Amino acid sequence: DEVVSVARSGVYGAPSRLPAHPTSTGRVLLAALPPAELTAWLKNRPLHRLTPQTITQVGPLRQVITKVRRDDYCLAVEEHELGVHALAVPLRNLQGHTVAALNVVASPKQMDEGSLQREMLPLLQDAARELRGLL
Repeated sequence: DEVVSVARSGVYGAPSRLPAHPTSTGRVLLAALPPAELTAWLKNRPLHRLTPQTITQVGPLRQVITKVRRDDYCLAVEEHELGVHALAVPLRNLQGHTVAALNVVASPKQMDEGSLQREMLPLLQDAARELRGLL
């Protein structure tokens, strides 16, 4: 139900727990589930609204997760916190299984969505490739 941040840097402080459904890291992890497991996870799951942008319906959330699976990254815009957008990529072990996610967060004042994707996505993808041997 939650994603657990195990390491953080910058102004966002100590590790935390956040609901999986509105976060970029949670959606990357949900996208890695086999379809039957995702369906089971979504069944009777309360999708609480954290901001006006939070997706709270199963159908639209499933569409977003399908896109994340296809794109191999997730951009979540102000869904878990107003004034925060986050970009995440999967961290895979040598067997190709997603075991975690790596993300970056920014405020729209620091970096717009397009810049976040153009500038940070290649860096996250490179870091994920470098970490693969350690997972």
